[in-house]
Amino acid sequence: MKPILNKDKILDEYFNIYFEDTTKARELIKKLDYKNDPNLLSEIATSYFDENKLRLAERYAFKAIVLDYLNPKTLWILGLIKWDYGQIDNAIFSFQEIIRIGKRRIEKTGYGEDEEVALARINDSKFQLYRLLKDTKPAVAKRYLREYEKGLEKGYLTLMDYYYKQISSDVSGVKK
Repeated sequence: MKPILNKDKILDEYFNIYFEDTTKARELIKKLDYKNDPNLLSEIATSYFDENKLRLAERYAFKAIVLDYLNPKTLWILGLIKWDYGQIDNAIFSFQEIIRIGKRRIEKTGYGEDEEVALARINDSKFQLYRLLKDTKPAVAKRYLREYEKGLEKGYLTLMDYYYKQISSDVSGVKK
């Protein structure tokens, strides 16, 4: 008989060690009943993505999307995976879906997700869309960038701070 695992305790440990050792963190998630939990599957997909193991990341993201096709965490990682594969239209769709869904699905998004994180994910999706569209649809891209910056002015957190700093110097000469 399997021992009863404390999911919250395991998730706390997972998030505490994730940036030090994604493999060890992922093994913690795999101790849980992850096969029917889109949030845990998304975490596994994210860990593989961060290790640049795109096929494994995609496999787990697809398993998660089958369980909950409107999960913003899953759409986020799937958007990043599709972008890396060069499937730009699919990546754009994922980030647009996150914006469309909005804050409505916070309670289904999982551990550590609250309104602040949901707003950050939505706002960061606008920034991702700017990055995806800047060469092909510059006017639309600029609109997404303006919306993203308005979100920052409103005090929304960003998970994309590093990328924003990198890009902001590129667009400093762009009329907003």
